[in-house]
Amino acid sequence: MTAAATGLILVACAAAALYFWYGERARRLATDRLAALLGTAVAVTERDGSRAPISTTFPPRHPLIPAALGALAIVAIWLVATMPFEVSAASGLLIGVLAYLVEDFLAEQRIARIEGQLAEAIDLLVGSLRAGASLLAAFDSSLEETGPPLRSYFQEVAGRIRLGDDPRLAVGDLPRHIPLETFRLFAASLAVHWEVGGSLAATLTTVGRTIRDRIELSRRVRAQGIEAHASVGVVLVLAYVLGYLMWRANPDRLEAFVKTGVGTELVAAVIGLQAFGLVWMSRISRSSF
Repeated sequence: MTAAATGLILVACAAAALYFWYGERARRLATDRLAALLGTAVAVTERDGSRAPISTTFPPRHPLIPAALGALAIVAIWLVATMPFEVSAASGLLIGVLAYLVEDFLAEQRIARIEGQLAEAIDLLVGSLRAGASLLAAFDSSLEETGPPLRSYFQEVAGRIRLGDDPRLAVGDLPRHIPLETFRLFAASLAVHWEVGGSLAATLTTVGRTIRDRIELSRRVRAQGIEAHASVGVVLVLAYVLGYLMWRANPDRLEAFVKTGVGTELVAAVIGLQAFGLVWMSRISRSSF
């Protein structure tokens, strides 16, 4: 394959990525404008006087980025490194899986942060309610101590209630923006209080204790899985280190083996099993409760 053909393929891939990015950006802008026209979000000011963004689903996920990186890796390894297509496809799959695991790790970090903020905000709400403040005033006082990313979602709830929206609907939309079990429990507790009344401080105290127990259990599960993740990472790195040492010792023989039919299938199978093992390890070391 000539250099011109390779350049055309890379340009086509870049144009396709730009096209999908532009379409996603246009869809997001249209959704935000429609939400503003329908009044589903309230414009509030931050401490510095700037306008707060409309709440979106949290945590933001980017599933197309790992797929795009994997596809680009396949093209680069196949055309630039002139490796067999089977090996290139398996390598691109492994790179895509690694990118997915990194993106998933960042999302878990954001989830842990916002759940910790929710537990702290509940403690502030309980303190304000026991001091005799109303629920809306307790929300306002907790906003003074709550930072992003939870601040914008609490601002939206308080703003909608202040403008006359049904409190049950305003609180009920919170789990839609943040689809986590802790926020479903928090929203259900507030909705039940507005429906039947009762002591909200005692209820939120129990909810806050439950959320902290869930956070502690999740931390223990992640801590127990670190050893297994480290072992898998060491084995994965050792495989490529040994392959590199074998290539340095006798590059012609190793390259000839990889380019044979059996060698190509074996190398592709090993790389594919590594990608499958990483996904499997990520799934079995995750808490779901």
